[in-house]
Amino acid sequence: MLRLLRMLILILIIIPVLAACTPTDNTEDTAAKEKCENLLIWSYYETEAQSTGLDQIIDAFNASQDKYSASWEYVPMSEFDKRIARAYTEQELPDIVIIDNPDMQKFIQMDMFEDITDYAQSLDLEKSYYSSAVSTVRYNGKYYGVPFNSNNVCLIYRPDLLAKYNVEVPETWDEFDEAAHALTKDGNYGFLMSTIDSEQGAFQLMSWIMAASENKTSVDASAISDTFTLLCKLTNDGCMSVDCMNYNQNDVARRFIKGDIAMMENGPWVLPLLNSSGIDFALAPMPYYKRNAVILGGENLGIVKGKNVDGAIEFIKFCMETGEVEKFCKYSALLPGRITAAEELTAEMPELSVIKAQMDYSVARPCIKDYGSISSHLTSLFNSTITGDITPENAAENILYK
Repeated sequence: MLRLLRMLILILIIIPVLAACTPTDNTEDTAAKEKCENLLIWSYYETEAQSTGLDQIIDAFNASQDKYSASWEYVPMSEFDKRIARAYTEQELPDIVIIDNPDMQKFIQMDMFEDITDYAQSLDLEKSYYSSAVSTVRYNGKYYGVPFNSNNVCLIYRPDLLAKYNVEVPETWDEFDEAAHALTKDGNYGFLMSTIDSEQGAFQLMSWIMAASENKTSVDASAISDTFTLLCKLTNDGCMSVDCMNYNQNDVARRFIKGDIAMMENGPWVLPLLNSSGIDFALAPMPYYKRNAVILGGENLGIVKGKNVDGAIEFIKFCMETGEVEKFCKYSALLPGRITAAEELTAEMPELSVIKAQMDYSVARPCIKDYGSISSHLTSLFNSTITGDITPENAAENILYK
């Protein structure tokens, strides 16, 4: 017994020593990561679903190989352009950006993105992806990125409130105006959208403006005036809160969840938030005026010129060719840019069918004549019409001609 006891004591002494001398998995992982080439990605994704989905892609990529170690940094959407321009000057650019599709053309023309035509052509972009999305990565016959996801806006409404007040889902502008007024009762607003003074607000306004335009790729003064008149009337009549000037798209969704908004303009990126809240809601196409029209939303993957091009290509390949984009889109309730993948996802998530159907007539912002100039003044002048500082007609003249 004494001998056995001594052996047990010796074992208890040796085991901790051996454990201390044995490299842990964390030590091995740290050493391996130090040998990897770092890849930095910038994104403005801020919803929980989007940021978690991006985390999952990056974790899967890092686990799939041992040459590169990817990470991502959040850059607010309102500061994205400025941060890229400042980082370019200071030579502190990321390797990859997940960028709003209209901004890509601007930076391509500034020679900030790598030409990845050889790889992009292997994806058969022109035949297999939504043409409106492809147009945002193509410049002078070459490709400088790939579509990461696609989306657009729609009407999202509370079926219980429409049923309570015997209101049909509006299909035209006149029906929308009547519905918004009919639903403004008992402390409820009939409608809400974001008109915050940024690209988000411009994005929301432009779907209305393009529905009122004579031409599907240009904006005329009457289209702006008609849009401002319709929407300002809603604020003046108490059907839309003036908080629209301060709300971004996610703020609008949170207000909708609280229960005093009957209809809102928003996109599929808010569906995870709405689903998690447990409220009852439904989607409908944007109302028709002179035409059906929505603005293409979504992001592209682009490689910053002069950075780690080989590693960035490997990351993009991983996203596009292994089903990771589709996983991200399913998790985030967004449409993949590849048409067949969008069809497959819509079969799994029927709530995206409205968004998918509107892709057939979605308009990419770079395809709209003078879009950059128009968008830079659009929200500030719309908000000035809400406050009564300028008429819709004068606002349109200022946006287009000054």
